[in-house]
Amino acid sequence: MIASRRSLSQAAFASRVDIFTSAAITDGAISFAALLRGLPGVYPTEVLASVDRLAGDKTIDAAVAASIRREAAITSTTAAEGRSLLPLPHPLDYEWRFTPDAARSLLNRAADLTRAEDDLLLFGTPGLAVEALTLPIGRRLAFLAESNKITDRVLALNRATGSPLSIAFCSGGLPRESADAVLLDPPWYLDFVRPMLSAAAHACRPGGVVLISLAPTGARPSAEADRHIIIGFARRLGLALIDHSPLAIGYETPFFERNALAAAEIYPPPQWRRGDLVVFRKTCASTRPPPLSSVGRREWSEVAIGRMRLFIRRADETNSDEASLTSLVDGDILPTVSRRDPRRLLAKVWTSGNRIFHTDNPQLVLEAAISCTGEAMGSGVQPRLWGTIRERETLERIATELRALAAIEAQEEGNGPTGTTERSVAWRWS
Repeated sequence: MIASRRSLSQAAFASRVDIFTSAAITDGAISFAALLRGLPGVYPTEVLASVDRLAGDKTIDAAVAASIRREAAITSTTAAEGRSLLPLPHPLDYEWRFTPDAARSLLNRAADLTRAEDDLLLFGTPGLAVEALTLPIGRRLAFLAESNKITDRVLALNRATGSPLSIAFCSGGLPRESADAVLLDPPWYLDFVRPMLSAAAHACRPGGVVLISLAPTGARPSAEADRHIIIGFARRLGLALIDHSPLAIGYETPFFERNALAAAEIYPPPQWRRGDLVVFRKTCASTRPPPLSSVGRREWSEVAIGRMRLFIRRADETNSDEASLTSLVDGDILPTVSRRDPRRLLAKVWTSGNRIFHTDNPQLVLEAAISCTGEAMGSGVQPRLWGTIRERETLERIATELRALAAIEAQEEGNGPTGTTERSVAWRWS
């Protein structure tokens, strides 16, 4: 038991993945798509590395390994799905959204575990909130979220559908014993899970349930140990485990992850990612104090140019009168979505397509982005944004680059040129 609570080393994890992969291939999963579906949430790059190791030591047939490799490198010919009603997820939000089937299944599960007069709280799950707007759930629904562009869109959709959701912001304080079922989907890192689960436990009434998605066993070396830690933490919150359903929750592949994998020349099938559903029942009061807030302040400003969401790191001072977008990786797309990648720390400008750049003057880049927004809205550029002639030329050059990036990402997303995208929306400080 003690050993199971520790994170595996990378070597031990690789060996475990090899066992999973070999067993899946033996059972007939000889395509890349079938292999991803047959493994417990193993990331596509890890799957291919395992196939190479197994072929190298002749555990699996070399021809099978070559076929899997070839399939992984073939761009999907499946037509792009229609746009989500929500703005694109951004890698800095760590947001993955449930598939429609998974969202409906979760809402139905919460309804089955509650009575008709009970209240459901959707905590930080905008995709689930949008799905709930269209379903006859028969429960009072509340949505608790950060104040950002995603929530702005949920608010608009909620008004358009007669306001079936009661919407509140985390910054306004966290609820206490206000729901009989709480559904949450935190990023799969302990420093996110703990405060969000704590807030959910305090929001849940005695006898109610908390439904949470957690990383499956094959997601990373610490996944199984993290799950044990979370279950132990939940007990201190007065939550008793009543169900664990491995790989029960399907996810859409966000645009930024699709780009990251494409940069690594890997093209998995859509909706390959799955999570474990863990259900707790609140049996007693928490032994831990309630969290003051579940929202951390971020040092980023956000501007939308067409569909592209651009995040720019805020800076107290600039290192240059000039501004440029300096490449940090070949092709500009970071070929990973892991927050442990050290290159993330160097990024000052980040797109929703997972492109990262450095700049010595984030403020000028921000003003250039705002100028693109003003042009798209037909309001022009406010004169105070322009300084010297040199600054104006720099701003115009950066704005041209940003518009070009937005056009590229619109094409990658599969929705045509920027001329057909939605209007840009005003910038806000995060």
